[in-house]
Amino acid sequence: MQKKSKYILVAIILLSVFLLSYLVYTVFMQPAKTENQSRVVLGTYNLPQAEITSGMSVDQAIKNRRSVRNFTTTSLTLQDVSQLLWAAQGITDSERNYRSAPSAGHVFPMEVYLVAGNNGVQGLEAGIYQYNPYNNTLEKIVDGDQTHALSQAAHGQEWVDQAPISIVITGNYQKMKDKYPDENLSTRFVDIEAGHIGENIYLEAVARGLGAVAIGSFYDDQMINLLKLPSNETPIYIYPVGYSAS
Repeated sequence: MQKKSKYILVAIILLSVFLLSYLVYTVFMQPAKTENQSRVVLGTYNLPQAEITSGMSVDQAIKNRRSVRNFTTTSLTLQDVSQLLWAAQGITDSERNYRSAPSAGHVFPMEVYLVAGNNGVQGLEAGIYQYNPYNNTLEKIVDGDQTHALSQAAHGQEWVDQAPISIVITGNYQKMKDKYPDENLSTRFVDIEAGHIGENIYLEAVARGLGAVAIGSFYDDQMINLLKLPSNETPIYIYPVGYSAS
């Protein structure tokens, strides 16, 4: 009987050690969850309606498209900005919520940001803005000229600092994966969609006498901090845009 009591005592001790270890792991050892960064909308700005007619044909814009890495200090207009953002993610059919760039499964996992420098856009303060395609507005999320910080995040590429504006494209891979659970497939769909948007930006820039360049080389962590991105958004592209100096 005494021997049986010893076994029970050992079992209780082992169980207690296990429960204590589990409690310590649960409270102290689990990886911290990634929380969305705090983002406050500092102001909302209306954009002029996009002009559908253009003096340049699509054929001519394709022919003239080049990657521009040398920009003048000439400011863009709000109409320029509106056209570029509309070309990137504008609503082209309000009844069916179709946009300017195709999206697999009608998911639309992309977000578009404008980084405007001092005097980068006539009538718009320097700062970082998120484009809202549903009501064609800009929501300011960061105040002040952040073009140099964006350039540093892009491995010091000087044309980012030089351009009056940059357009940043981010993607929500999980949103696409919710529609298409195959990770390879859903990742491919988001990356392809970013390419669709990027080409639209290129062609719209050319049609307005502007130049642009696609940049995919940057420090993700710096981009996330600079744009105050939520945890479900991944930076994919930077597009500096302005008047070519060459």
